[in-house]
Amino acid sequence: MNTMTKLASGAALAAALVLPLAAPVAAGEKSDDLVVRPVDAMDEWQKETTRDLNRALAFAPGATKVRPDNGIVQMTFTLGANGKAENIKLYNSSANLMAERIARRAVRKLDNLDQVPVRDKSEVKFLANMIFADNEDIKERLMAKLEKSENARLARANADGDYVSFGI
Repeated sequence: MNTMTKLASGAALAAALVLPLAAPVAAGEKSDDLVVRPVDAMDEWQKETTRDLNRALAFAPGATKVRPDNGIVQMTFTLGANGKAENIKLYNSSANLMAERIARRAVRKLDNLDQVPVRDKSEVKFLANMIFADNEDIKERLMAKLEKSENARLARANADGDYVSFGI
């Protein structure tokens, strides 16, 4: 679970959760043909990428007067030629600007995104989900809120486009 948890010292810790993904195999597909791929490959990729995201969040700079608020930050991006995130955009946020900056920096540090198990990697759109929380109770509430909003997003996937999601 990718949760930013503030410690007594004021430093922050990260953890992540992978949310269910609707039709990850179809991301980037141009036809209506059914393509069957092992779900384990996508699950493993999501877990590995979430771990990388958590590591990047854990090393967020702590020497600032402004701390991240409790909240959810979602960033979208595409895959660059170098296997790193590009075209990073804020998709949704209920946190402060500091949390958004930390989230953006963490996404920029991700590499090997080109290992995503889909057919046309150049067409993939990614969605990174991050939760910033002071304690476990807040984290659980925010996770429930994120899961509800993700389920709603997946239900209207054609309106929002297909994303390969990970994090939290």
